[in-house]
Amino acid sequence: MKPFRAGAHLLLFAALLTAAAAIIPALASDLSCGVCGKAITGRYVEVDGKAYHPQCYEQYRAPRCAVCGKPILESRIVWEGKDYHPDCYRETIRPRCAVCGKPIVGQYVVEGGKNYHPACHRTRSLKCVVCGEPLEGSYLTDGWGNPFHARHEEDLLCPFCNQVMTVSTTHGSFISTANGMRICALCARRAVSRRGEAAAIIGKARRRIRDLFPVPEDSFTWELVDKLQLEALEPPGQTPGEELGITLGERMRRGGKTIHRIHVSILSGLPDWLLEAVAAHELAHVWQELQDLNSLAPDESEGSAEYAAYLLLKAGGTEEGRIKIAAMKESKDPAYGLGFRKALRLAGGEAHAERVRLVLQVGRGWPASP
Repeated sequence: MKPFRAGAHLLLFAALLTAAAAIIPALASDLSCGVCGKAITGRYVEVDGKAYHPQCYEQYRAPRCAVCGKPILESRIVWEGKDYHPDCYRETIRPRCAVCGKPIVGQYVVEGGKNYHPACHRTRSLKCVVCGEPLEGSYLTDGWGNPFHARHEEDLLCPFCNQVMTVSTTHGSFISTANGMRICALCARRAVSRRGEAAAIIGKARRRIRDLFPVPEDSFTWELVDKLQLEALEPPGQTPGEELGITLGERMRRGGKTIHRIHVSILSGLPDWLLEAVAAHELAHVWQELQDLNSLAPDESEGSAEYAAYLLLKAGGTEEGRIKIAAMKESKDPAYGLGFRKALRLAGGEAHAERVRLVLQVGRGWPASP
């Protein structure tokens, strides 16, 4: 989750409203017009101590509106050294609110090159997808860009697709009967918990990575398990709840022969797009067991398995897969994140995927850094 701080600035809008030239009756007969020089009788205009016939003032001395070009005979507004009729200024120059479209008077907010009344800005600002209140200051976003207040619990995120589980984003959430976890409604709709459906997806994953990690169909067994069963299989020191699948190998002597058994346990109820990626990850571990590569460093073992998952996520072309790949590329985990990026660099993206297998087999050449 990345904190984001909105950048809004509160400004005070100001313009100079200047009174109109005074039109007053002549009080003496010796007044002469400052334009034509003739004597003034009757009403006249006085500006800066000088008197003008109203017609002379309008034609030659009155300031011109920078918008309409007509003389300004009543109140005028001066803005940035130019004169305006109040109406012309209000309709064309005064900042307008980007929400309501009305002219702005007094304080206003500038954000993203647009102007807002403070109240309108509060209304139009981003709102938390959890509580619906405006987001002011720092807030968090999920992998899909859905914003929410940092005060909300982060376990609101779906453990599979990483979306905030609300009605507006994922149509809510459910407790999965397949694994006992709270997941979003979108992932629940695509959940796989029947063995036949899972077998088809695992078989598809095995065929799609066979050029990278060839695994015979009869070289392993597998089952779908719930969350508690999967956690019970996790090795000591592993943080509970992080694994979606576990591969365990066992060698035993029977009748003078060594029997190698490999068993894969995968979390039941995964959405189909994620089950395929998890299957690819575990099949990479099956290949490692078949090659007797149990001494691989964690970044080699998990990084290469994550690379297999990446290839299927990329090929799937789903938005969920794209979000998952982005998280993999940013993961700080030294085995899964750093190891994956090492494998990705070694393979040149997807151009030379076979390099990952070859380097693991010969035991040298694994990148030192991603």
